[in-house]
Formats: sequence, structure tokens, C-alpha cells
Amino acid sequence: MNDTEIHSLIGEAVAFAEPRLKGASLKPEDTIAELGINSIAVLEIVGYLEDKLGVRFPDDELAQLNTIGGLSDLIRGHDVAAQPAQKS
Repeated sequence: MNDTEIHSLIGEAVAFAEPRLKGASLKPEDTIAELGINSIAVLEIVGYLEDKLGVRFPDDELAQLNTIGGLSDLIRGHDVAAQPAQKS
């Protein structure tokens, strides 16, 4: 997966958990709080990404997430960027 594909997948995950953000222009520096994403929606976003990518992210790394860029880094840091996304 390249950066564009990762960004697109994150956009899908955010729209899944927070439909009001569908089509929003998400930037790496956007914080979860600024976007108004609550903790339940964060869990839904992470679950969506884990299901699509076939991985499980460690809780300690998830606890440190606070930006869209952090989600991208999380994906890249677990070598899933090299794996094709699963279709559903």
C-alpha cells in the first residue's frame, strides 16, 4: 500500500465510524479531538482498519493515537503497508 491508499483507507474508516465526516479532507495533523471523534468511534475506526488489513494493533500503541497521521504511522509501522487491503 502506498501513502495514497493508506490515506484513502483511513478516510473510509473514519466515514464508517463517523458518517458526518464522509468526504472530509483529512490531513495528517488533524487531531481526533479536533475532528470530534469520540472514543467509541476511535474503536470503530481501529476495528475497521484491523478487519480490512488482517492485523491487530497493540493496545499500548492505540492508546497513543491522537492524529490522522498517527493512524497512517500505525499502519506503516506494522508492515501492513506492503500487504494488499482486503475487499469486503
